[in-house]
Amino acid sequence: INAEYMGAEAELKEWQSKIEKGEIDFATAASQRSDCGSFAQGGDLGPFKRGEMQKPFEDATFALEVGTMSGIVDTDSGLHLILRTG
Repeated sequence: INAEYMGAEAELKEWQSKIEKGEIDFATAASQRSDCGSFAQGGDLGPFKRGEMQKPFEDATFALEVGTMSGIVDTDSGLHLILRTG
């Protein structure tokens, strides 16, 4: 773990806290800060099946109840918060 990782993790924890407190909704947060191309859709990746995403991301997504948000998920492409919508 390096300083860049720690900084990204700290920033993501701040966003997570704001979402959990209702200060901002997930889609707005994603559109303001996500590095993923899905930011234009408020972080919505659309439907996907097992085997289509990186395993840690996929495992975290399918472990969530619909309408709930994950904690921080670490993958090869970075750190993520996931909101399961379907």
